[in-house]
Amino acid sequence: MPKRSQPASPRILKRRALGLLVNHNYAMKATETWTLLGLCALTMGIHHLALKAFEAALAHSPNSLPTLLGWSHLLRMNDVSVNETVGCQAALQRLTKAVEQFPELAKLADFFKELTECYLLVNLNDPAQQAVQQAIQLTPQDALLFLLLAQSLIRMGIRTQAAQLLTHCLKLLPKLLSLFTATDIETARTAHAELAAIAAAEGNIEMLIHELTATLMLPPPSLSRINEHIALWCALATALERAGKIPEALDACERAELAVGPSPRILITHAYLLLLDELKPKAERAVSLLTRVVEAEPRLRKDEGDAEDTLGDFLPWCLLGKAYKLLDQPRAAYDSYQIALRRADGLPITWLAVGKLYLELKQLPDALAAYSQALRLQLNENSPGTAAAWDGLSCVYERCDDQLGDAADACLRAALCFQAYGDQKSADFYENRAKNLRLAALGKLPVPEWSEPVGVPNYFLRDLVNLLPNERIAFVKSINKLDATEPLSQTANMNQVPQAAAHPSQPPAPERKDQLARFELPVYHDPAYHARAAAGAPYRQGYPYETVTRGTSVASTPPPSQPQYVHGTPLAHAQMDRSTSQSQQPYTLAPPYKPELKLPAAAQLQPQHPGRHYWPQPHEHAASPVHGLVRGPPPVLAQYPPPAGVMSPPTAALGPGPQHRSPAPHPAEGYAIAMPPGYAYGQYMPIHGGMVAQVQPYGAAHWRR
Repeated sequence: MPKRSQPASPRILKRRALGLLVNHNYAMKATETWTLLGLCALTMGIHHLALKAFEAALAHSPNSLPTLLGWSHLLRMNDVSVNETVGCQAALQRLTKAVEQFPELAKLADFFKELTECYLLVNLNDPAQQAVQQAIQLTPQDALLFLLLAQSLIRMGIRTQAAQLLTHCLKLLPKLLSLFTATDIETARTAHAELAAIAAAEGNIEMLIHELTATLMLPPPSLSRINEHIALWCALATALERAGKIPEALDACERAELAVGPSPRILITHAYLLLLDELKPKAERAVSLLTRVVEAEPRLRKDEGDAEDTLGDFLPWCLLGKAYKLLDQPRAAYDSYQIALRRADGLPITWLAVGKLYLELKQLPDALAAYSQALRLQLNENSPGTAAAWDGLSCVYERCDDQLGDAADACLRAALCFQAYGDQKSADFYENRAKNLRLAALGKLPVPEWSEPVGVPNYFLRDLVNLLPNERIAFVKSINKLDATEPLSQTANMNQVPQAAAHPSQPPAPERKDQLARFELPVYHDPAYHARAAAGAPYRQGYPYETVTRGTSVASTPPPSQPQYVHGTPLAHAQMDRSTSQSQQPYTLAPPYKPELKLPAAAQLQPQHPGRHYWPQPHEHAASPVHGLVRGPPPVLAQYPPPAGVMSPPTAALGPGPQHRSPAPHPAEGYAIAMPPGYAYGQYMPIHGGMVAQVQPYGAAHWRR
């Protein structure tokens, strides 16, 4: 018979209860201490220490809501910084397990709020929507919950209902900015940014400007988020430019410089806006701004004269080339385009700009090579860049004798590109011009006046200006890697090398998409907050444009004493050209051969056979074998990027003179010609060495037609 257990004495029961109470109090104090330590480390940015502190707190109290929220928030922020979702997945697992083990957590709205944030970050929209709806049932007056619900709808493509929820979210906030908490400010900032993104997606530029202005009127974020502030200022400036409000856009850039300082992103945007009007005073101001940008570049190479520099941002140099061209400084413009090409030779933007410069310098073969290269780099026929390249080719052919038919055909292709892009007005213009050129080629109409190329479309520049410099550099590197694999694959296929099968096949090339402006979170200052509408009225932002007293204009940075091809600007060399233009003889040309490409003459045009496939007879030259030109795709050599000799930099010590052509020096041994001259339509062949024969001499002061 088992021994009957004796009941515990009251003293023992009292000791046990006291021990449990002591342990519970210790666990509560330890959890609170470790949680505060983790929040302090999280505020200071010491994430590894914060993670250890939160883990220690959860070891004492796994159901502590502040600890769970802090630990999950830390993992979310870490995933955002490294562009991963591993931390959010771990947070979702732990939060789900905690709510199953401790059902009292399901009665707290903050728990579902954090759960929704994690679901949105891993693109689980349906669970996020369910979680945030449960939180709204618990606290229906929380504005942040409606913001999260709107974000889930945006990710599902339901923008109309999302805009209504964002409007309701803003109405739940206090009416005065002085009553805003830190959470209210972040909620309003994110809501306005989301509304701006919706307006941009729908093409509502006016609403986009209103929302961006409202976002910038809020108190500024922390310094760690300064890039978000800069991004919204740049987005506001480009939105004003798209609306045709250029003075307001320039004013926004000046206010942005006062708010965040001389950021390269703001300075480049400011210079881009100044160059839109193509006026000399604004071009001089743009040169001063861009000079500050290029001189502030980190010295990526010890040798500043390294001609193989391919690092850094190309866009400031491309804009510098445009500014120098407007200032009638072709040599400085060429030097700037040279650096831009070394850094981004896989983009058609710089080739379009170089083609226009060569065309104004009357270097027709070089202009043809540049436009042909720009056309080869285009992947989308429905792009304004493709239309600009065909327009440039048409302008080149117009200036050549016996090639008006090719000019008409190129003009017609430009019209088709504009029509596919949706610009019917430009399409009609180029179609009519193509008809006139075709009739002029048949001798039924007089030859029309020469047209000027459109150059680089603002569509391209605007999207690139909105990016960060490191984002542009990464974008260019990805394109250069893509283009570098194409000649190798073509050579391997042509030669049929057996060893090529041993190498792994390259992944398919990603589609080149236009970079869109990012509406990130910004900086602001204005005491009043007017994001309230009357009861029952539709939500409309009525923010007045923020008035900030303009400061003094940005002082011009003195240019370097000598041309700097990596970190300086070619301004000094251009000034030397202008100072010696009065006493300098016109640039003399000593071509090694005489091409078939004829330039306009005062005499009557020679008879020409109609049609796009009229091929002039190749010129027989002693140093170049005669090849029969056939119709069809361009030769294999034309598929490669143009050699380095096309854009070789001029010698800074010698400068322009009668012994050298401009802008590329003339080699003493002549030019290596792979195919005979006579650039028939469709032959996209780069030109070795730059300009060739029969270009009218020009001086430094009269370099345009």
